[in-house]
Amino acid sequence: MKNHQYQNNSPKGFTLVEMLVAMGIFTIVVAIAIGGFINSLRTQRQVASLISAQSNASLVIEQMAREMRTGFLFCHDAGNNTDVNDNCNNPPYSVPGDSDFVSGCTEIDSGYSYPSAPDALANGDLPMWDCPSFDYFTAQGEEVNYSLQNGALMESDSSVSTSTFVSITGNSVRVTKLHFIIFGNMEGDAWTPRVTIVIGVVPSSTDPAVNSDVLNLQTTVSARTIDCTPSGSC
Repeated sequence: MKNHQYQNNSPKGFTLVEMLVAMGIFTIVVAIAIGGFINSLRTQRQVASLISAQSNASLVIEQMAREMRTGFLFCHDAGNNTDVNDNCNNPPYSVPGDSDFVSGCTEIDSGYSYPSAPDALANGDLPMWDCPSFDYFTAQGEEVNYSLQNGALMESDSSVSTSTFVSITGNSVRVTKLHFIIFGNMEGDAWTPRVTIVIGVVPSSTDPAVNSDVLNLQTTVSARTIDCTPSGSC
């Protein structure tokens, strides 16, 4: 009688422990991959929002600078361009405390000495003005005012009314600060008017990681004319 040895040729399976370990490792790898993918998407949205905000603000600054280069009667006083040169660029100048002075304007010593210039400071230096809004005339004779209202940079539309404002910043950006530093805007100071625009913007987003990043932009614009005459012509 022959002795036949039983042989099992079927493949060997995984134990329960091996399957649990494999599933755990797979879960960890997938979680890491998904987390990295989500972070990449969030970063991409943040970068896109910042680029959009910067592009919008840059276009607005370029638009303002283009008009300012050929403008005249650069005022730090509220509404003084309405009657052309009324207390703007001609003595007497309004100063902080006067009723027609823009609230928040700050007089700064420029360090440039010109004792004979009108409205020179006590030490003979010319003043500069740091203001939250800005008033002037374009080359076409249109009165323009820029101001910050409810997170938007607003421009007066003189073709309708000087009290009618339209937003020149898009919905993708929120303006957090706006300053105009004005120098050489007084008749007889022998300086070309110079305006420095300082603007801070953030993307319009509900993501705290995005709307907390303030983009600060600044540019200085020099007008092409030096002084204005008492009649308002340059």
